[in-house]
Amino acid sequence: MNLPVLEARGISYAYAPGLWAVRDISFRAAAGGKVALLGANGAGKSTLLLLLSGAEHVCLGEVILNGERADYSRAGQRRWRRSVGLLLQDPEDQLLAPTVEQDVAFGPLQSGVAEEAARGMAREALEAMGIAQLAARPVHELSLGEKKRVALAGLVAQRPAVLLLDEPTSGLDAAGIRSLLQLLDRLASEGTAIVQATHDVDRAYEWADEVCVLFRGGLLAHGQPAQVLSDFDMLEHASLEPPVLLEAALAIGARQPLPRSREAFRQLAMATVRRETP
Repeated sequence: MNLPVLEARGISYAYAPGLWAVRDISFRAAAGGKVALLGANGAGKSTLLLLLSGAEHVCLGEVILNGERADYSRAGQRRWRRSVGLLLQDPEDQLLAPTVEQDVAFGPLQSGVAEEAARGMAREALEAMGIAQLAARPVHELSLGEKKRVALAGLVAQRPAVLLLDEPTSGLDAAGIRSLLQLLDRLASEGTAIVQATHDVDRAYEWADEVCVLFRGGLLAHGQPAQVLSDFDMLEHASLEPPVLLEAALAIGARQPLPRSREAFRQLAMATVRRETP
């Protein structure tokens, strides 16, 4: 197993005295790992991402990046932002420049990269995201899916070790979701640790290596998707529905390893029918 790149060790955060948004959460993300933070609205997912990104200071516990504790000094924050990228739920909140290429180059420029080199990094990121054709487009003319890709390209241009994503598939159609998840899979295969906050249990079941279920700021469960998400009582307590594929597989008596894609379930169902057909 890869060593952890980012760790949360018993972290807690309160908006006001006694008003805890995150309570005693511990988990880790390894290089190339895909972690899904699951929870209903208000569970603490977005706040947890802000803590992991260094944008908010933990009240208790510690966040560890590459073996070092979070440093909230100005210099420490700059180093943290170079290693950890945060994609906000609304891409409008982080698209700042007039054109796509200028926006993607903004992060490297702010890190002290020379202008020509920053533009080269931006072009590479846009190519990697499959949106090089958008380089000269005004940002305000983009669709929601395109804006999310451009915002993600702006993070990828800085070559972070960790990507934190807040509901990245919200507002996208089925084709947009498939395309975005394929991009994330490729980034993970290249060694980027990815932590995705979502309330979409079905997508998390198919995509993630590990899932963390949050409820009222606390961590209810953490582990492999099939193991954690087969606890239907726990999911009901967290106001989440079980993954449809998992529920259907268990209903026809499937055993480990449980199918985590439509194709795997289709093959399982066909095999079950053949066994039961006289």
